[in-house]
Amino acid sequence: MFKKLLFLLIPVSALAQTEIPLNDLSAFKSPSDAWSIQGGVSGNAFETTLKSTAGKGVLLNQLKGAKYLSKDDLIFNLEHGDIQLSLDFMIPKGSNSGIYLQGRYEVQILDSWLKKNPHSGDCGGIYHRWDESRGKGNEGYEGHAPRQNAVKAPGLWNHVEIDFKAPKFDASGKKIANARFAKVIMNGVLIHENIELLGVTRGALTETEVAKGPLRIQGDHGWVAFKNISYKVYETSNVTFSPATYQYYEGLTPTGSPKQSSPTASGTIAQPTAKLTSVQSGFLLKFQGKINIVDAGNYTFMTRWNGMGTLIVDNDTVTNGWRLQHEELKTVKQLSSGEHSYSIIYSKDFSWRKNGLGVFIQKPLAEIQSITERTSLPDPEPTPLVELKTNGETAIQRSFMMYGDKKKTHTISVGMPCGLSFAYDLNQGSFLHLWRGGFLNTTEMWHDRGEPQTAEPIGVGFQSNDKFPLVYLANSEEILPDSLTRNDLKYKGYKLEKRWSFSGTYTYPNFMYDYKGLKVNDITTPLFHENT
Repeated sequence: MFKKLLFLLIPVSALAQTEIPLNDLSAFKSPSDAWSIQGGVSGNAFETTLKSTAGKGVLLNQLKGAKYLSKDDLIFNLEHGDIQLSLDFMIPKGSNSGIYLQGRYEVQILDSWLKKNPHSGDCGGIYHRWDESRGKGNEGYEGHAPRQNAVKAPGLWNHVEIDFKAPKFDASGKKIANARFAKVIMNGVLIHENIELLGVTRGALTETEVAKGPLRIQGDHGWVAFKNISYKVYETSNVTFSPATYQYYEGLTPTGSPKQSSPTASGTIAQPTAKLTSVQSGFLLKFQGKINIVDAGNYTFMTRWNGMGTLIVDNDTVTNGWRLQHEELKTVKQLSSGEHSYSIIYSKDFSWRKNGLGVFIQKPLAEIQSITERTSLPDPEPTPLVELKTNGETAIQRSFMMYGDKKKTHTISVGMPCGLSFAYDLNQGSFLHLWRGGFLNTTEMWHDRGEPQTAEPIGVGFQSNDKFPLVYLANSEEILPDSLTRNDLKYKGYKLEKRWSFSGTYTYPNFMYDYKGLKVNDITTPLFHENT
């Protein structure tokens, strides 16, 4: 059996958020006639326009006038600060648009399909800032390229999720925190994480930064369509904290209590922190403070620490025990409006982990607030990426691999020199995943103990149907089988074979089976080897 495949990629699932209805244009401020509501939109990789069908649910820009007229930009009625935004977009060949958070910070939309090394002006990039006083050729600066090119071919729907943190200002209006893209995920691929912006990007509504601003879509550069636009915004948390008193004891008994009845040091601090001591073992810290609650309700407390800890709120032990900081514990407690006392006790009798104490509170529908000082809990040690690359040749790797919520144990992944890859189930003679971009993330196979033994695709892809491509049926009424037994399908191994293409000769695995007496040779090659 000889197959040639062209990989077309589909979107991943969206976040569960509040959806903006696209029954009409009432969700937007004075939209130009370039924008309309349609029932469906389609295109292909070669046409510069999109086709539409009547109905509801899709927002389409046809750019009926000249380019670069800001009147065609689409301003949402929604004004936001921190927001999690989710949407699908489609562009035709050569088109260009952008999503402006608060009307000021752009995530670029562009036909960058198959570009090897994207920059900040390519699809998914956080567009650069602009200052003409820097001199010709240097006006653009501080742009952020996506980690990899995750956009699909023109005429296909792309899914993007944006977690945006708005700039913060004090009571006098002074900016005390910059805007930040906490995460940007395109087609299931993380392309940005914790990107801080020192100012607005080029094309912003104004140079002035604000706590809240309107969502905006660029509509004056080319055709573009959107659907499934949804968002989640957090309420402003009005929980406040008093300064905390502390007592520090150095030296512990075998039972974990302080050796001395009097503290080694004591005082008042803005927020509890484990950084009060440089000692890594044999100490105990006690903190006491007040939490002021404006809105009565159920509040979630989250605790993380290295060692032994206790959190007490209003004389009620919320959490207690020995843990490591990755073992977060959540407890819900009902709090009335007013002032509440808390105590934190933290001790540590080992030195093989850094000191770490983190206590947090979350009001319903609001963001998490830290009772402890931010650096009191050290950042987790980053896990290095163990990447398997093709390096210009076909790469083959046996591993376990997740398929939905199932761990497949007899899988093999094949990375082709052109940048296309697939994962194959040897028990079923079927595709599990198909993707383009990098090859394999083998970190869980080789880092530390490598206990999961799983590999993950690197790049933009989709999950296949896990079915053998042939089936014998006794009659037309027989039900198609979900899977094949080893009696029906017998894997006979694979051999490497050379195949010719326009750009050279490459080696590919030929998977061999016996299927109910039929000998099957299953070899997959790409249509093209050029990865431009």
